Amino acid sequence: MGSGEGNPHFSVFDGVKTFPLTPEALMADINTAITNLEYARATAFLDSPSSSLSRNKSLYSSEYDARLADEAYKAGCAALAAGKLDEAFHSLNVSLSKCPPEKASAVAKLQSLISLTSQQLNKSPVSD
Repeated sequence: MGSGEGNPHFSVFDGVKTFPLTPEALMADINTAITNLEYARATAFLDSPSSSLSRNKSLYSSEYDARLADEAYKAGCAALAAGKLDEAFHSLNVSLSKCPPEKASAVAKLQSLISLTSQQLNKSPVSD
């Protein structure tokens, strides 16, 4: 049994391909995973027969549409560029609702933009 010259050193990290470089990147990965879980649960709830909203399938379609999500995203970005925060917020939320959940980076990007837009809406002065 000897020195084990043929066996390389084993580490618990051998199966790990990459590590986030910063704590912020790690938190972003965690937030994305949590968001995807919450999104899946909310979608399952809306699709359940006990949900009162499921009666309005035409208004709250459970199908994902990447093309529609992309169009709504572009409209949201254009509205942001034009300073129309309410319109941007609405378009980005539509985009998020239509975005396939397996597109984790797109979902994370949309959530980030929605959060930033919401913060800007809360900061903007109320016009009478």
